[in-house]
Amino acid sequence: MGITREALVRQVQVNIPFAFLLRGYLPRFLEGGLNPEIGLDAYSLDRFSPGDFRGAARAFQAAGRRITLHGPFQDLLPGALDDGVLAASRRRLRQAFRLLPVFQPEAVVCHLGYEARHYHWDREEWLARSQDTWRELAGAAAAHGVVVRLENVYETEPELFLELIQRVSAPNLEVCLDVGHLLAFGGGDFPRWLEILTPAVGQLHLHDNDGRGDTHLALGAGRVPLAEVLEYFAARGRRPLVTLEPHQEGTLEPSLEHLARLWPWD
Repeated sequence: MGITREALVRQVQVNIPFAFLLRGYLPRFLEGGLNPEIGLDAYSLDRFSPGDFRGAARAFQAAGRRITLHGPFQDLLPGALDDGVLAASRRRLRQAFRLLPVFQPEAVVCHLGYEARHYHWDREEWLARSQDTWRELAGAAAAHGVVVRLENVYETEPELFLELIQRVSAPNLEVCLDVGHLLAFGGGDFPRWLEILTPAVGQLHLHDNDGRGDTHLALGAGRVPLAEVLEYFAARGRRPLVTLEPHQEGTLEPSLEHLARLWPWD
C-alpha cells in the first residue's frame, strides 16, 4: 500500500535515550516532527533533575507529540531468584514509573528479562516472581492510563509471554515484539511467534540485522522479514504502534523510506 514519508513520521515513534535529548536531539525531534520513545536508563534516572524531565516532557506535549517511554533494563532482572537482585530491579523500575505523570506517555516498554540458560530449571519460581513485579507495575501504570508492554530480547518461547500476561491478568499489560531481537537472539521463527502472540502485541520495535548480532541496521539492510511481519498484522485487522530504533547516525532516514514503501495500513 505505502505511505508518504511525511505521513509516516506522524504514525511512528523514534527511540531516543533521555540524555541525548539534552545533548541536542530535543530540537531535532521537535523540528523533525518526530514522536519520541524516550529511554529512561539508569544514567538518566540518576543524573538528571525532576526539572530536566519536566522540561523535555512539556516541550513534546506543547508540540502535540505522542510520547512513549522505554524503561531501564541494563543489569535488571524483574523475575530474579536472588532476593537482593530482585529488590534492586524493582526499585529501579519503580523509579522510572514515578515519571509516568510527568511524561503522560501512551505506553512504557520494559524488558521481560528471561533467559532459559539461567532459569530453565526454575521456570515456575521465575514466573511467580516476575508475575508479582509486573502486577505491581501494571497497576501503577493503570492509575495514569498507561499501557505496559513487555519486550522480547533473549527469550525463545513466545508462550512465556502469554503465560505471564495471563497470570498477571492486567488489561494494560501487552507485548512489544522486537523483530530485530527475534532474529538475532530468539531463533527467528517469525511464523510461530506471530501466530502465538499477535492478539497480545500492542507495539513493534523495528530495526534490522543479519541474524548474527543485534546490530540495529537500517530497515532493509538485513534479513528481518519486515514486509511479512507488517502484512501479517494488517491482514488480521491488527495495527500495533510502531517504534523505530535507529541506534546509529544515518539510519533513521533510510528506515523511514523503507518502511514507507511497505506500510500496509491506511
